[in-house]
Amino acid sequence: MPKAPTFTLLTRNEIAEISGVSINAVNKALEQRVAKAQRQRGRTLVAADEAAALALLSELPAGLSIKLKREVRNWIVKRTPARAEEFELSRALRIAMTENAADVAKRAFEYVRLRDRYVEVDPGKMGGTPVIRGTRVPVRTLAQLVEGGGSRKALKEDYPHIPEEAYDVAVLWAKGNPRRGRPGGPTRKRPSRRTTAAA
Repeated sequence: MPKAPTFTLLTRNEIAEISGVSINAVNKALEQRVAKAQRQRGRTLVAADEAAALALLSELPAGLSIKLKREVRNWIVKRTPARAEEFELSRALRIAMTENAADVAKRAFEYVRLRDRYVEVDPGKMGGTPVIRGTRVPVRTLAQLVEGGGSRKALKEDYPHIPEEAYDVAVLWAKGNPRRGRPGGPTRKRPSRRTTAAA
């Protein structure tokens, strides 16, 4: 399978958020090679079209073999089936593309489109902190304001230059790209080094 263009790649957390499955389920699918990933700059990235496959697989009975799960995944990724379109796994077993999985596919590509429009990472701008394109507003700051319960009306008054559709993108991006490293906390004061003069 040819490599997906970088712009359609999502983090494992973004895929989990969009498809509605747990990060553990995403990791298990990658481990079993039911879903495929790429490594870039030390990160595991997943093509956006894997989201629909993960969503549909989460709706199937748990007893499905890895081989059959891979067949379902290939059917979805290679064909992009419409709602209710069926796939015959065997003479006794057929599955249909569910409304949820079809919606997940649409959501994944819409998110990629909007993420590329609104999220900007420029090493020369604010030290590479991800910001809303054309502004100096960090994506995580906007996400915190939206998630903090502030009204959209108040946000529009405070940030009239940021389109409202960027709010949801910021929230999903922040969830899909948690900060790396140790969680922040109170900083401990380092003991000072005193030099004592010899008597």
